[in-house]
Amino acid sequence: MTNSQTISWIFVSIALASQKEPASFDGISSVADGINHAVPTHKELQSSITWLTNRGLIEKIGNRYKLTSKGKEEFVTSTKSNNLMSIWKACEARIQELY
Repeated sequence: MTNSQTISWIFVSIALASQKEPASFDGISSVADGINHAVPTHKELQSSITWLTNRGLIEKIGNRYKLTSKGKEEFVTSTKSNNLMSIWKACEARIQELY
């Protein structure tokens, strides 16, 4: 996968995993596996989380993560479809613009 595909995969996973409360690495990994039928590596998680945090899209609370208000805005903009793969692709396109 490209960097933007990986980052958007993790971004969507965090968005879905943290709907009720901030998500742990395990929670994010579980959702990511459900989306892509693959468990992200530690490096994929770390680099994506760092990229997303540096751009103000997610925040760390303790050892858990959730979308910031900016991240929620970006996610909502990408969710014009109910199809998960379409949401992922829309997020990927937006992340490519920010990259």
